[in-house]
Amino acid sequence: MKKRRIDFNTLSLLVVTVALFIIFTILQPNMATVFNIRNILVKVSLTAIAAAGMTFAYTAGVFDMSIGSILALVSVFMAKVASTKGLLPAIIVGVAVGVAVGIANGLIVTKLHIQAFAATLVSMIIIRGIAVLMSSGADIPLYGMTSVKFISSGTVFGIPFPIILMVLVYAVCYFVYYKTAFGMKVRSVGSNKAAAHTSGIKVDRIVIAVFVLTALTAVVSSFMKTAQVMFGKASIGEDFALEVMTTVVLGGTAIKGGSGNLTGSLIASILITVIRNGLNLLNVNTYYQQLVIGIVFILALILNGIREMRAQSKLKEGIGAA
Repeated sequence: MKKRRIDFNTLSLLVVTVALFIIFTILQPNMATVFNIRNILVKVSLTAIAAAGMTFAYTAGVFDMSIGSILALVSVFMAKVASTKGLLPAIIVGVAVGVAVGIANGLIVTKLHIQAFAATLVSMIIIRGIAVLMSSGADIPLYGMTSVKFISSGTVFGIPFPIILMVLVYAVCYFVYYKTAFGMKVRSVGSNKAAAHTSGIKVDRIVIAVFVLTALTAVVSSFMKTAQVMFGKASIGEDFALEVMTTVVLGGTAIKGGSGNLTGSLIASILITVIRNGLNLLNVNTYYQQLVIGIVFILALILNGIREMRAQSKLKEGIGAA
């Protein structure tokens, strides 16, 4: 079996991440402390897990603008259920909410033939509204619930639980994406839906499944974020979709679909977190930090466009040679 090799774009991203870490360390030595590196990796997990699901979505030729609102809705559900019934029922309800939203988004896109951007933009607004109504606009406290707190700050053999969770999610996603028929079908649908349909692939089912997977990874991120703040908050995740999409595009996944890069998504998550962490240590205003992330997103779009033009050029050269 042919082994997968790390591509030049992913390697370049890794080099940039290391270089920025070194630069921030020179400017602020606290950047390289064990405590801060651990803090970076824990924060990476929040975005990286959702980015894994979004990588599947982009590969299939769709994306989900509503994941930030899913974060908020699940946070509210989790707090309400956990405070009365316990953590396990809260997790079950959160997963059920994610599956329901994913199916709804998928059905709107596939059965009503509405573009993913418009469909999930509307669902983003509706879901956020439901979260606000459910919480009555107030935070729902989770004081004293050590089982919930473990999700964000617990350790297993000295390793923070969020990092373990991130590794597990990526291990599963890698296997599904590269080693299963489902992963192959996701790539086929993203490359050419008509051809995929002709070959017998149930295109609508694949798209719906991708929306469910994307929602479920957002659910896991919501569990972690809620455990960090120890509140159910309808206001969390307002910029989450932008950050996750920036991460996936920066990581090398094609916007038009057909190919994804889970390794790139993970490294891009680390890069963006390193930037945020470094700017925080340098006491840069939050608004300027958001501006930097916006600039990174624009650069990611430019790089994505360049990659796609090169891919098309190579395809034409191959056809010409044939």
